[in-house]
Amino acid sequence: MRLAINVLSGDLELASAMCRAEGIGAEITALAFPETLDSPDFDLRVADHGATLEGVEPLSSNGPFLDLYVTSRDPRILTVCRDRHEKALKASIDLSATIYVAHLGLVPLIRNRGYLADFASRAAEFWVPFAETAWKHGTTIVLENLWEPTPDFQRQVVQEAGHPGLQASFDNGHALMFSDVAAREWVDVLGEYLAHCHLHDNDGQYDQHLPVGQGIEDWPILLDALDAIESDPLIVLESDQFDQNVTSLESIRRLLTGAASRQTRH
Repeated sequence: MRLAINVLSGDLELASAMCRAEGIGAEITALAFPETLDSPDFDLRVADHGATLEGVEPLSSNGPFLDLYVTSRDPRILTVCRDRHEKALKASIDLSATIYVAHLGLVPLIRNRGYLADFASRAAEFWVPFAETAWKHGTTIVLENLWEPTPDFQRQVVQEAGHPGLQASFDNGHALMFSDVAAREWVDVLGEYLAHCHLHDNDGQYDQHLPVGQGIEDWPILLDALDAIESDPLIVLESDQFDQNVTSLESIRRLLTGAASRQTRH
């Protein structure tokens, strides 16, 4: 599996050095936040990330998500969404990130047939122009589940878009909280469209971003499912502290070694 860890700005130098030493990738989180995008020294911060992460591959970038609603019918809200993603995507491309992570954003509490019926087409309409720009520069946009109760919405949007630069991301921690569908089924349904994963753990109630193995996820089953698909998604360990990501890396490598041993015996 291709492994990476998410990198917070405060841990940039420490995490970058470890990623080079361990031969794993890094996911830049700074571009997800409004305070970064609106910072007067934005260009300097992007340049600093680029210099510090030199030699770390593959790179991915977490795009903005706070309060963004890309299927809104209000054109002024869509203007804000486009502005945020245009700035973050350009920076990601400048940093040579091969994956740009965005949230799908379906609100399952809206029990309106019209909303659900045209959600995929409205989402695809928003994302295809971004996917075209990203794809020209070697970047793939992946749509991550958040509140979605099933993987069907992600698959539907990606199929509706029909663009190689727009694929799916599976966040197992979000699925633990907001879905009754097991992780294995999420992976199976997303299948060939799955290009990226955020892996972390929680208690099923809160988005705790715990290290692998410290919550309720059934890790052997999830890792077996990921190993069985051919899309070879980038696996990003997504705890909120550097030392927790180190713990996750150690845990997932033990789990992968155990899985390989079981396959050899059988």
